[in-house]
Amino acid sequence: MRVGRSEILIVIAAIVLVAWGAWVTKTLIAGPPKQEFVQLQLQGIIGEYLQAQARSGSDEAKAAQETAVFMRTLDQTVAGLSAGGKVVLVHEAVIGGDIPDITDAVRRQVYGQVARPEMMPADGVQGEMEAYLSTEGVPDVAAR
Repeated sequence: MRVGRSEILIVIAAIVLVAWGAWVTKTLIAGPPKQEFVQLQLQGIIGEYLQAQARSGSDEAKAAQETAVFMRTLDQTVAGLSAGGKVVLVHEAVIGGDIPDITDAVRRQVYGQVARPEMMPADGVQGEMEAYLSTEGVPDVAAR
């Protein structure tokens, strides 16, 4: 008995069809992958970094470069969480429910890769203002 080309194609098609059917069945039974919702105070992390950068005394070019590295690292960290199956919600978007806050973990991970800006010592205008306020006190605006 000789097997023709058409019989071979029919057998291959049947095998592919059975494999596809098994995959579809497995996918339908398993359902979508379970996603974990987490919240992140993204605005707080960015705000604290920018505030520290503003007080660091770095020149504009260096501050811009360091801020770009910080933002890129933060973005990669959040993307890694998403790739790991987590749905990251910004803190302001969470109205209710018990959603874990991962802000501290993200902060530690980012600052493990990017140095925090060092604050400049209190001198210059800030030092003069602090010296003035400590000796003169705050002016009484209500007395005017």
